[in-house]
Amino acid sequence: MTTIRLAVDARNPGEYLAVCGLLELLSRYDANATSAWRRATGALPSLPSAFVDVCEVIADIDEGAVAAELAKQLSSKDAWKAITENGRVPLANAKSAWCGGIEIALPEKPVVVIDHWYERASISRGKIEKLGPKDKSRWKFWAGNQEGIVALVSDLIDAAGSLGARQTLQELFTFVSPGSGRLNVDTVATRSSIDRGISANDAAKSGVSSPGRPVLELLAAIGLSTFFPPRREGDNAPDGVVGVRKRVFAYRTWSPHLPLALARMAARGVEVAPAELVKYEGIIGMMGQYGYLKLARPAGITESVDASNEDEIADEDRNHEDNQ
Repeated sequence: MTTIRLAVDARNPGEYLAVCGLLELLSRYDANATSAWRRATGALPSLPSAFVDVCEVIADIDEGAVAAELAKQLSSKDAWKAITENGRVPLANAKSAWCGGIEIALPEKPVVVIDHWYERASISRGKIEKLGPKDKSRWKFWAGNQEGIVALVSDLIDAAGSLGARQTLQELFTFVSPGSGRLNVDTVATRSSIDRGISANDAAKSGVSSPGRPVLELLAAIGLSTFFPPRREGDNAPDGVVGVRKRVFAYRTWSPHLPLALARMAARGVEVAPAELVKYEGIIGMMGQYGYLKLARPAGITESVDASNEDEIADEDRNHEDNQ
């Protein structure tokens, strides 16, 4: 068995979700893999005394071999397919077209599906029916039609093209690419003026563009779709998306070690004995037509969803961008 320690900032919803996405991928290599969260020192070689959030994974894998294969597949468009009205097609054939899901295939492993941008789906005659603008998910952070997801994912894959071989899974999180696209889930790459220190207008004039982490965002998209899935309705998910109420995203870390099925439940706040859960709450901010995830605050001290700055528009329910 191999013990893998992933050092991240659990307050950053993007990093947390990327861990969830990686756990989903690792389950394709070892269905019995387990994971747990803790605060620990020694995870950062440059700052050995610093406390950081660590997700510890125990799995029957060769970490170097799996890291190399994931790096190759995540950065190769040949591994990705889009589900359209014409069936499963390469991403290049699905840009600007309706897309019901995006798949990534690992060699000789079951595919992993990304479909977080819809609230729910309706099946008719064996096909997923197209849905209207109001059926978009809270996770649709981009402007324009829902079909734009294929172009965004394609940009992230292109940006990950220089990733190269990796020897550890931690390296998938730290890979940075200048000018890469965004799904706006990584808080440190947000375009918010609060985090940038300058306004959007000043940034545009000066040509300032913060580097992105394309692999982290791809993994986070997997985590969104598998740990906090769309297409759910009822008392436990009144807005259609697990973990989100209005514009508050609630998620949990867990300990001790849990298998994937129980980890998914713990992440959503289901009390799974003997797990102890630590709750985080983050705001889905708005900047014009774009949504993004803010740094999470301690549970119970959530920022008002009406809070805004000069870059933001508080009403996230405007759907005019879907009609452009």
